Amino acid sequence: MTDDQQHERAVAGAWARIETWLTQYAPRSCRMLPPPAPEADIHEVEQELDLTIPPGLKAFYRIRNGTGHPADFGWTPEPETGLPPQGRGTAWLLPVKHAIPPVQHLPTWDEGPHTIGRPADPAMRYLAFAATDRSGLYGLFADCTPGPGYGRIGTFEEAGIPELGVWSSFTDYLIEVAVALHENRGVEYADGRQDTTVPGLADQALVWDGPVYPVDPDWVRFA
Repeated sequence: MTDDQQHERAVAGAWARIETWLTQYAPRSCRMLPPPAPEADIHEVEQELDLTIPPGLKAFYRIRNGTGHPADFGWTPEPETGLPPQGRGTAWLLPVKHAIPPVQHLPTWDEGPHTIGRPADPAMRYLAFAATDRSGLYGLFADCTPGPGYGRIGTFEEAGIPELGVWSSFTDYLIEVAVALHENRGVEYADGRQDTTVPGLADQALVWDGPVYPVDPDWVRFA
């Protein structure tokens, strides 16, 4: 089995666990999940950004074209997706209220970390692939620079220095998300830290928030 096939299998298994949870407890989030991203769109983004999307993230896009309705990110869904015209704000279902947009949307986050460092190192390729809102100013990125660090996951924020190595790969990140969701706890980072936001429900949608003082007044901790 090749490395890419291992990532595909692991991502499929982790995402299946997440969707099983969503189906049982957060059906509104589940209903708004999009179909797979067209292979041509994945390739087009790689060509436009001059990078290769890491195998784990690419495997996810072959299952779902993001974590929610395209309208949650400012996009109108294509008719062939079969999605309703309007979203319902359910895309932000990953820990720390992150969301993964449609693959076609990735190049529009041109202020993200994939632009940082290029004047000094033209070979550097950082890809912002998840954020806390549609502006894409705070979120997660993948190191797409060829070499030993390829595929590492980091965090970024507006005007901040990207932090690499939060997870070794998107595959490891998604596995940890699935485990944390089923264990009703915050995700654990590679350095041993544990996030304070935990899974909860708001109007049949998954929302990760603080267990004591949640931001969403309708948020109910899953128990």
